[in-house]
Amino acid sequence: MLYTRLDNKTLQAIVQQYAILPITDWSILEGGSENTNYLLETGKQKFILTICERKTFEETTILVKLLKHLEAYQFTSTTILSNKKGQNISFFKDKPIILKRYLSGKIRQDLSHQIIEEIGTTISQLHLIPSPDYLPKVYSYGQQVFSELETANIRHSFIGWLSEMHSYIKDNLDATLPKALIHGDIFFSNVIIDRQNKPSIIDFEEACHYYRMYDIGMAIVGLCNRDGDIDFTKARQLIIGYEKRIAIPNKEKEAIKTFIIYAATATAFWRFRQFNIIAPTPSHKDAYLEMKKIADDVRKSAVPFI
Repeated sequence: MLYTRLDNKTLQAIVQQYAILPITDWSILEGGSENTNYLLETGKQKFILTICERKTFEETTILVKLLKHLEAYQFTSTTILSNKKGQNISFFKDKPIILKRYLSGKIRQDLSHQIIEEIGTTISQLHLIPSPDYLPKVYSYGQQVFSELETANIRHSFIGWLSEMHSYIKDNLDATLPKALIHGDIFFSNVIIDRQNKPSIIDFEEACHYYRMYDIGMAIVGLCNRDGDIDFTKARQLIIGYEKRIAIPNKEKEAIKTFIIYAATATAFWRFRQFNIIAPTPSHKDAYLEMKKIADDVRKSAVPFI
């Protein structure tokens, strides 16, 4: 989504803050609901200029610190470049700006079983990295914010459904389950596949210290979903890949069904709120229905690999 439109002169002026070669070409990147992104090319290198549309300086600082933290633990993801003053964050019209190295590869929607398995291993690698104290301890659009709609003066069938699913999640979620540094939004659009078919997870906007099986639930929803139906064969490959580094105790495995439902419900909540209330978008107003279907279907059925 494009919030901030830059002309060539303005873009070049912004880039002057960084010690990179002159920009020879640039283009707007589609996607992203929180940021405006520009792809910059110098002839030899590529960069991503991100204008943080909704994040405060403090929130952007946390994101940058986290990306630096991941880099220190050799986790392959987006890397941040400092400006000429040695600062990781610049500004344009009071909006925080960060410059990132371009991560070569493609986004693929239909991922092979092998790639799904490797993503599972990558998720476990992430969960083994110490969770820094500055990370949020709640998920940004998790159950603690469902009440925004439940108590709002909105008449829609989704509100009653959300309330019912909220009760289900509260009744079935074991608060003693292990927590870790999680990504929180592992959809195919946040995974880059390189030429060697190696996956890298990007966009840590929703990262927090939360239940590690929430990441698994969200990854199943975001990677193993075809038109609202979960491919549990692929989901099993994700678990196999994860367990190459972290063995999942039975107590956590039994909770995966709840976390799939939770992740689908949270995503349905985000889509409904985003496209019907915050930024009404007629073409996306029913986007939540895909996630609602997943939550309903999984709730009614057994998860075969548990």
